[in-house]
Amino acid sequence: WLSALESTKWLQHLSVMLKAAVLVSSAVDREGRPVLVHCSDGWDRTPQIVALAKILLDPYYRTMEGFHVLVESDWLDFGHKFGDRCGHREKVEDQNEQCPVFLQWLDAVHQLLKQFPCLFEFNEAFLVR
Repeated sequence: WLSALESTKWLQHLSVMLKAAVLVSSAVDREGRPVLVHCSDGWDRTPQIVALAKILLDPYYRTMEGFHVLVESDWLDFGHKFGDRCGHREKVEDQNEQCPVFLQWLDAVHQLLKQFPCLFEFNEAFLVR
C-alpha cells in the first residue's frame, strides 16, 4: 500500500504545496513583502498555495465561518474548474484536465489540522462533510 501511495507522488505534491505556502506566509508576515502567486495556467496551484497561506497567516480562516469564506472566495469565485478537474461531467473531452486539485488542498489543510488541532475551530469531520 505504501509503495502504491508513493508511486502517485501525492505526498510529494502535498509537501511542495505546504512549503510554498510557508514561503509565501513568511514573505508576507516576517519580511513584510508583497507576494504574487501564479502557476502556469492560473487555475490549480495558485488557489492551493494562496488559500493555504491565508490559513497560515490569519486565524479567521481557521474558523468554520472563515473556512467557508475562504472556499467561496478562493475556489468558487476564483472560477476553479471543479467539473473538469473532478471528472464529474458526462462527456469529458480531455482526460488530462482531470486532477484532484481541491482534494489535494483539503488534504494539506487536514495535515495542518492534525499537527495543530488547537488552532482550528473545526475538525476533520468538518473537512469530510
